[in-house]
Amino acid sequence: MEYKYELIKNDDNLPIKIIFHTSDDAQLVPRHWHESIEISYVLSGKIDDIYIDGIHYTSEQGDIVLINSNAIHSFSVVQGKNRKAVTFFISYEFLKTNYPDIDQIAFDCVSIDQNDEHKIKIFNELRENLDSIIRAFSNLRDDSLAHIKVIGLSYELIYLLLKNFKISKKSFGEIKTKKYLDRLTEITNYIKENYSQDLSIDIISAKFNLSPEYLSRFFKKYMGMTIHNYINTVRLEKSYRDLMNTDQSITEIALEHGFPNEKSFNKVFKTFYNITPNQYRKKIKALKSVIKTEN
Repeated sequence: MEYKYELIKNDDNLPIKIIFHTSDDAQLVPRHWHESIEISYVLSGKIDDIYIDGIHYTSEQGDIVLINSNAIHSFSVVQGKNRKAVTFFISYEFLKTNYPDIDQIAFDCVSIDQNDEHKIKIFNELRENLDSIIRAFSNLRDDSLAHIKVIGLSYELIYLLLKNFKISKKSFGEIKTKKYLDRLTEITNYIKENYSQDLSIDIISAKFNLSPEYLSRFFKKYMGMTIHNYINTVRLEKSYRDLMNTDQSITEIALEHGFPNEKSFNKVFKTFYNITPNQYRKKIKALKSVIKTEN
């Protein structure tokens, strides 16, 4: 997945793209945004943290969480068991074509802790639609007409969303202007490209001709976290792959991914995983060994 501003391309001219998630490994997706509407649907297990514009959710089996266009969001999961989830991306162009006023509205669609009987019924109807879309996508290779089914179900999906979850964008919090989103894109892309280097607020602010004070306020306001924490999040996400897939030492991984030393890497890693990188590596290797023996 491409982080920061994420351009979602819909395959085969379909208005919806879906991604299946079946890994039980821990994963961290740093904060990013994109124009497409995104729906997270948990089939089993749970997603430990979904962050959307300042709000945190824990999503469990059957939960639906919709992420509006250009909402800044992130995902994180710890080591899990039998975790299965599906992410749906609805083309904004598809929405715009069929509902020209889409720029003026947002969707309030989160099923977590829902206890209103009418809403529960509506969410059940939405789940049936999402389940049907999953089945239709699963048949795309074997059924030459399955794409027609997907298109039909896509229209049904946006009908359900517009009928039951549509609200005025003005009542849904602050509207991010393109100017600010473009600036965020430039800053986060720069961090992604240079995360392994020595990055400081002074270096980044000088790069974009901003004062350190303004950059700090601007970034915290729109991203909901400090620029320092964001840099560490990107470094952590990148370093995790080497921790799991190489025999490099902890110090080597830390230095390669921008941490000043092993101690700094340990501290950041522990805030998310609650144990040190070395302890985590040993734990995962032990789990994989048990699974291999059982099979």
